[in-house]
Parts: sequence; structure tokens; C-alpha cells
Amino acid sequence: LGVVQSMKTSSTSDSGTSTSAQKQQQSHHYASPHPMLSNSMATIIAQYPLHPCIAQTLLLRCRVLADCGLYGLDFNGDTDFSLLLQAIRNVEMAVAILRKIDQEFDLATSLVLLGTLRTLLGHFDEADRAYKEALSLFKVLRLAAKYDQESAAICEISMRRINEGAADAFYRRGKLYQSRRMHEEAFQCYHKSLTLSKCNGAKRRDGCVRRVVRCMKNRSAIESIVSSYIDGSQCSIAYCDI
Repeated sequence: LGVVQSMKTSSTSDSGTSTSAQKQQQSHHYASPHPMLSNSMATIIAQYPLHPCIAQTLLLRCRVLADCGLYGLDFNGDTDFSLLLQAIRNVEMAVAILRKIDQEFDLATSLVLLGTLRTLLGHFDEADRAYKEALSLFKVLRLAAKYDQESAAICEISMRRINEGAADAFYRRGKLYQSRRMHEEAFQCYHKSLTLSKCNGAKRRDGCVRRVVRCMKNRSAIESIVSSYIDGSQCSIAYCDI
């Protein structure tokens, strides 16, 4: 906690902005998306060794900052957007390192984390792009695991990890769509997440079921789903696929 407080204090003094200016900036987080903090990312990454341990340390720092930003340094429930922005910066650095060292699975899960943080700040388009890239990586990893020539036990473990990561990404993307009243898209994401969860032991099964029911209450979503079957086209979300 002391480390986070010192980081927050140092970042405030470096920026040289007043308290009133910070409050005004926080009030506009949902009015206008904050620009991507990646202009000098290449310069910053050059200072770090390209190693998985560095990326994992940055991700750990991101999670600590995010938790303190969401619940407050004193866990009083007040959201601190400045800490959330620092958390995003750390996960962006981790993502940049993971791209360079070809750690596809860790990169995919980090992109899901980035999408979650950007959703919290109201940066919905950036969050959706992060989820989309993560799901593309999970799809590639799933195909690679399916045709892997190693033992069946190792292949099964890899597939379960990939399915779990993909189910989480679909679930969080569905929450993003639902918050924007895109009920049909949200239903499809929840349905895919539920299908993958059933294949994998149903870690998020109960949550998916509840959200699918909520989406089904929306008239436009249910009309579109029913129409796809009336027209004779089989809905792709019925398959355990990404």
C-alpha cells in the first residue's frame, strides 16, 4: 500500500497539475476517451530486458494499481482514475514486451486485462479492439493445440487453458456490449462463453446463464436469433468454436 501511495505521489508531483485540474480531468473520463498512452512506448520498452519475468512483473504492478484504483487506497470504495490510467500504462508495456518475445497465450490474457481496464474508463472502442485481438490469438492457439503432436494429456491441459481464456474474453466482451445496449452482440458473446465453459468445466457458467437470460428479454435480440433459424441458417454460436 505504501508503494502504491508513493507511486501516486511521485506521479502527481511529476505532472505538476493541481488538485482541481485532476478532479476536472477525472470528471471527463467518460465524456471523451483518454488518448492511448503508447506514443513513447517503444522508448520505454527499450529500457527493459525482453524477458517474460519483466512482463509478468508489469502485469502484477498493473493489478495492484487497478485494485487500489477501483476500491481506493483505504478500500473506501472511491474510484481513483489516475491509478487506473497508471495500470493501463503498465499493461500496455507488458503487451509490448510479450509481442516481441512471442508469448501468445500471455499476450492474449494481457489484452483481455487491457480491455477490462479500458471498459472501466469508458474507452469502449479501444476495449473492443483489445478483446478482438485476444480472441484472434486464442483461436490460433486453439488450432495449434488441436494439431499438436505431443501427448494427449498435455494437449488436453493446453486446450483447457485456452478455452478458459477465450470464455473469459467472450464473457467480458459480452458485458461491454450489454453496457452499450448491443443486446444481440452481447447474447452471442455470452452464448459462446457458456459453450466454452461447458467444454471446460463451467467456471463462468452461472454468470453466463444469468446474462444470457437478460439479453433474451430484449426484443430485438430474440427476434434476430429466431429469424436466423426461420431462414434456415444455423447460428454459428451453437458450436464450441471461437
